[in-house]
Amino acid sequence: MLRKFVSSLLVLFLLVGCGSSTSAGASPQKDAEAIVKELNLSDKMDQIQDRVVKGLFFFDEGVIEESAVYIANDKSADVVGVFKATDTAAAKEKIEQYLASAKEQMQNYYPDEVFKIDNAIVEDKDGKIILIVTNDIEAARKKAQELLG
Repeated sequence: MLRKFVSSLLVLFLLVGCGSSTSAGASPQKDAEAIVKELNLSDKMDQIQDRVVKGLFFFDEGVIEESAVYIANDKSADVVGVFKATDTAAAKEKIEQYLASAKEQMQNYYPDEVFKIDNAIVEDKDGKIILIVTNDIEAARKKAQELLG
């Protein structure tokens, strides 16, 4: 009887360990929410709708399957975006173009924000791309690598 109980507990612990929130299969929405929460950006970030995402990044049709993007609602350059891409290279190119455009705008209006854009985190693995623009570069890089596995 004790043997079955111990075996059952062991199986339970193993199953609980498999349910990690950092799995590579998590949705862009969940990953983006986790980044915003972990980097303490919740108070100053708003999620934008898919049609606005297309207008910001100008992704070609069919390049992005799913996305979740949060943009600062204050005068900062902060952005968190998680994209599930069918064409990673094309998607990353559009993200880099977005960053170049954002940098140009910030140079004119908020030059202190350019540092964030210059140090933006853009990482990808298996079709998932993570974009993070924030002050805490190391925490952002760590979280992106954790989510990508």
